Amino acid sequence: MLSKGLRDEENQKINELVGRLIDLEFVPEFYETEQRSKANGLLFEHLGFKISDLESWSSEELLVKLKELDFDFSNLEQFGDFLLKIIPFEDEQHESHLAASAVAIFEYIQEESKTFSFNIIQKINEAKSFL
Repeated sequence: MLSKGLRDEENQKINELVGRLIDLEFVPEFYETEQRSKANGLLFEHLGFKISDLESWSSEELLVKLKELDFDFSNLEQFGDFLLKIIPFEDEQHESHLAASAVAIFEYIQEESKTFSFNIIQKINEAKSFL
């Protein structure tokens, strides 16, 4: 178990990473050639996996991995936001898989945080629209 100081430092690093991922601007013409590789580089450098891993893992496997990396509810929500952002740029097969992962993340937050959020419900509905 991480001490409070280390946990806070790790949480800050995750916040910064996910913030950087969300801040990436994606344009359809450049997504496959440039932007996806930039996102992959950030993911792999900081978390040890790539978008292609997300496309092959089940939603449960992804949640376990993110919890192992000490993602808190805020980090999980931001990661779900990142998934929502890249879904339209992925091919149809991967689009629905990533959407299912985003739904699982948002539903996990809603259930485990024991806090009802209309914002999370909206994100769940948005992700479900890609299924």
